Amino acid sequence: MFNVGVSQAGKVNVMTSDQGGLTNEQIADLAVDKIVSISDEAPAHIRQQASQFREHLKKVLYHYLLLARKEERASIVHILRSNGQKEMAEYIRRL
Repeated sequence: MFNVGVSQAGKVNVMTSDQGGLTNEQIADLAVDKIVSISDEAPAHIRQQASQFREHLKKVLYHYLLLARKEERASIVHILRSNGQKEMAEYIRRL
């Protein structure tokens, strides 16, 4: 007949935003939560190191998210200018 089992899907994080997409900080938080987890049962010095690593990783991810968004806008501006859309390119460049 039917076998019913129980399984766990893992931890799920959900973030929402008003008036636009997620911020760079929110995205960095989501990424860090997926990359690093800290056990409550770990020794205190290990938890402290892991916590410091999480904070450092979040700063690194945040920096590269800013850079990625900036470079994406630069690519869009270049494509628009190449296609004769100079005014639209200037609007995007100012974002």
